[in-house]
Amino acid sequence: MKTKKLNNTIAELKDYRERNGLTYQELADRMNQDPSYNMDPSRLRLWIVGESHPLDTSLKQVELFLRREYTNDITNYFSKDVKYIDSRLVAQWAGKTHRHLMRDIRKHVDDLKKAQEQLKDRGAQTWADPQSAGKYGILDPDLYFIESSFIDPQNKTKYPSFLVSRLGCEMIANKMTGVKGTQFTALYINEFHRLRNETEAIPAPQEAPKIEQESLFDHEPQAPQTQEERDLEYLKRRLLNDVLESTTVLELGKNIVKTLELITVLDK
Repeated sequence: MKTKKLNNTIAELKDYRERNGLTYQELADRMNQDPSYNMDPSRLRLWIVGESHPLDTSLKQVELFLRREYTNDITNYFSKDVKYIDSRLVAQWAGKTHRHLMRDIRKHVDDLKKAQEQLKDRGAQTWADPQSAGKYGILDPDLYFIESSFIDPQNKTKYPSFLVSRLGCEMIANKMTGVKGTQFTALYINEFHRLRNETEAIPAPQEAPKIEQESLFDHEPQAPQTQEERDLEYLKRRLLNDVLESTTVLELGKNIVKTLELITVLDK
């Protein structure tokens, strides 16, 4: 039988199976943990070897499965204990109404999704596994913003909101300039330090190395103990990241100026 060319989604499923060393039965069992799924191992094999093509409904299920799996893997790669801040608090710090911040966050999410689609159109590997989490893997919106909601205590109405990670705050801060942007950056840095300190104050059932959400470098120094040391470590990472990501001398200069403004605020 002539094999069919695999589309991108089934090619990713094949890669996922091989990378995790799964049999077709084990792959089906893992997918069927979602009660809405009914994946048959023999049918999965036919898809992956290219002897048949899944229906659109089945293809959508495969896409959702891969999204969940890779989101979990990539999130675990960046952090063992990711912290989030309510978007209502972020809006106050940014000097915006919550409605306007929600609009901005949705724009960020849409842009991240469009970037993923563009990579798919070019045949690039959109989902990076934890061993090679590069610029494609960090395009997942869930690393930055998680959809949520809250109940207004006065009218008992549910309204949409977002949970914002430290990376999400950095994305928001990147669009802000001057004193306003510097103040927002200082506020969210302090809040994430506070959240981290609260976690460290609770004895863990077993000791395990912690990976910071923003740890994108191979070498991990010992976690700073004082507020000043934590701020210094963050600033060093931010400055190094500015150097690595700048594509022009002008852009490098602007990034360094932003970091210098932040140093002034944190030094007070």
